[in-house]
Amino acid sequence: MNDRLWNKHYILVLIVNTCNAFSFYMIATILSKYLVNIGTTVAAAGFIVGLFSITSLFCRPFSGIMADRLSNVTLLKWSNVLMGIGLLGFTVTTEIPLLIGFRIINGIGFALSGTCQISLASRYIPQNKMGEGIGYLGLGMVLGSAIAPGFGLSIAEMFGMKATFFISALLTAAAYIILCFFHEEKKTSTEKKQIHFSDIIAVKALPYTLVAGSYSFVNGIIASYLVLYADEIGVKGISLYFTVCAVVLFIVRPFSGKLMDKKGIRITVLPGLLLTAFAMFMLGRSKALIWILVTGVIRSLGQGAAQPSLQAGCINEVGKEKSGVATSTYYLGGDICQGVGPMIGGFVVQMFAGTAGYTAIFDICGVLLIGALAFFFSITRNKKAKKEYMEEEKHGAAV
Repeated sequence: MNDRLWNKHYILVLIVNTCNAFSFYMIATILSKYLVNIGTTVAAAGFIVGLFSITSLFCRPFSGIMADRLSNVTLLKWSNVLMGIGLLGFTVTTEIPLLIGFRIINGIGFALSGTCQISLASRYIPQNKMGEGIGYLGLGMVLGSAIAPGFGLSIAEMFGMKATFFISALLTAAAYIILCFFHEEKKTSTEKKQIHFSDIIAVKALPYTLVAGSYSFVNGIIASYLVLYADEIGVKGISLYFTVCAVVLFIVRPFSGKLMDKKGIRITVLPGLLLTAFAMFMLGRSKALIWILVTGVIRSLGQGAAQPSLQAGCINEVGKEKSGVATSTYYLGGDICQGVGPMIGGFVVQMFAGTAGYTAIFDICGVLLIGALAFFFSITRNKKAKKEYMEEEKHGAAV
């Protein structure tokens, strides 16, 4: 395989990733409003929007099996077809059952796409540059989260909301066309196509998934309660926080991947967890926009350093031939933790009056991250000691 990271196929996967990210985030900010505007209740709109995450959660394990056993190129083509159908469906009906169906179709496509993109990209990333390669691959989502919502809103304001859905669908069509430049993979195996537990969950990747889950928990809390916290303390312009975070993530992710490849996974994950924990403890005590933005910078430095390394670590532990199940395990942990976080946060906020509840949930995030740091330090220390012992044994045998 080519030992250069920036080969043609890797670059094409990056473009597909960016198209899918923009397609997703363009409609993320207008979907609820669109559903209410066409006559659904707020409760029904919330249910339809939430179906996307639920669908993805159930599809993750099976997407890993499919990514490892079938052609990633073919699966990615089908995922973009499904996403496109789901998006276009919202422009042709106002019937709730049909809207639910189209939302589920969209969610299935997106879940399959995320897993297969990583699995396909890993085949074109040199083993010694896995951290850097995964780091760059995540930039499409970062760019999408920073730019696409405003782009989608601008299109909706100028041409109507249906135009946003239509252009979002065109991006999935563009991704499909790009995938036509790949050769179809032919995966042959003499093994029986039975499904085992190891095909659904990559056990070797679980320690990294658990640590990464602490970041997903934090993301769920931030997404659900930061705006409410800002309202509680009277801070305006809190949307700037998300822009700042996206910019910092965009800068940090590639460098953290390179650092991991050269110095090992501990050099990025341990400081990353510590920085993010500090940011969360600080956030609950910040009462001005400038200080909240500072916590965003610190949090993104930590998250940008640790998350790509943990994802690359999952693949390195399991091996490229099982990159699909490694990736689906990683995302499955993220889906669960990002869903559980807001549930726990809502319970905690109700227990306290005023800002104390928000300070408490941000502190819980900090404590969780410190726990994840201790856990990761322990498992990597044991692994390092075991590796050194085996090398000594090998050296002694050679002598």
